[in-house]
Amino acid sequence: MIKGDWPLVAGRRCAELNSGGAMADLLKTFEVFFVKLNTAIAACVALSIGMFTLLVPLDFVLRKLRMGGLEWLNEGAEYFLFFGVFLSATWVLQQGAHVRVDIIISNLPARAAAWLERVMDLMGAALCGIMAYLGTRSTVSAYILGTLPDKDLRLPNWVVLTVFAVSFVLLTIEFLLRYFRAGRHGYVAEASAGF
Repeated sequence: MIKGDWPLVAGRRCAELNSGGAMADLLKTFEVFFVKLNTAIAACVALSIGMFTLLVPLDFVLRKLRMGGLEWLNEGAEYFLFFGVFLSATWVLQQGAHVRVDIIISNLPARAAAWLERVMDLMGAALCGIMAYLGTRSTVSAYILGTLPDKDLRLPNWVVLTVFAVSFVLLTIEFLLRYFRAGRHGYVAEASAGF
């Protein structure tokens, strides 16, 4: 993170945030918590991937030895991959490990690049907010209807949709935090971030 002045809000310096007031302290504390939360989620996703790399060969050996098998494994892996991809997306965004095409930003002056970065962060927050809203509506609908998938491992659809909605809430928050970071005095938009 960049130290120093805090964000520009609607083109003006927000005195309370820049002066290190209570609002700035609250935002900094929240950001630290949010980074730790997403790191913990990413660690859980990594552990689940590791678990499945052990369970798949175990299932194969059990089947070859005619000792049964882990019947739930394929569908369980589908669920965990879905959960992992969506829940770890915020961590990937925090790390700058997402795909970026910065042809425009890399050719702009620093101030214009930072402005464009903030516009893109607001657009990302808006899009993710819309997806979170739609995901929440679908979750409530699936819960009320009690829908279940046509699978052997029948996890209610509302559980899967909850993960979808929560992941987009987390992404919305991260885009807003990126917006505030990009507004700090001395911020430089990096064209080298991402893949």
